[in-house]
Amino acid sequence: LQEANAIGMLDMNNNSFSQIIGLGTKDFSAAGYEIDPSHKDGKIELRPASVSGFYQPDSIAVYEKSGKTYLVMANEGDTREDDGDKARVKDTSLKNSSPSDLQQLNISTTDSSEGELLTFGGRSFTIRDENGDIVFDSCNELDAKAIELGIYDDNRSDDKGVEPEGVALLEIGGRTLAFIGLERTTQSAIAIYDITDPANATFLDMIVDAGDLSPEGLQTFMLD
Repeated sequence: LQEANAIGMLDMNNNSFSQIIGLGTKDFSAAGYEIDPSHKDGKIELRPASVSGFYQPDSIAVYEKSGKTYLVMANEGDTREDDGDKARVKDTSLKNSSPSDLQQLNISTTDSSEGELLTFGGRSFTIRDENGDIVFDSCNELDAKAIELGIYDDNRSDDKGVEPEGVALLEIGGRTLAFIGLERTTQSAIAIYDITDPANATFLDMIVDAGDLSPEGLQTFMLD
């Protein structure tokens, strides 16, 4: 999975890859990065968890600000097609050395080891510069907003949370807005962020609708 948690830089002038950039992992025990790791504890609660997540972006959008290029990534996460690299902590050899509240969490069986659990997805969206360095991460705000609005699907707590999947950008009145589609909520949900200042992106709103669940992709446009 380490190889899947990376992006390739393709030089379109000579049709060759110039660089492979590893995206690293996200520490869910850190302040602001808390998750709900269990779907069977009878509660919805974001709390520090001794596990890290591969960012594993799905959709990626690009924009420029002050002459610099930025990548906007929806950190959905994913496993192999056959789920051969995924199992719940309780079903692995790591169960006895892992915290009790993480026993239901799906982890990477190929990358986890005693004292270092690794799971899929960042449960966020990230803005990175052209070198792959993180400029902004939404931390656990997407999960938190879904909980606040009553559309968080606790059945997905053990497996990537709200699963940010689609990204689309739109320029409005000199501002750059990012629309982040969430695949796993009880109603259709698209988060809107002002990313005009990449390092200080801010949450604006969440579009919630009873139809069109699990948006795979997004497209933005202006109406006259």
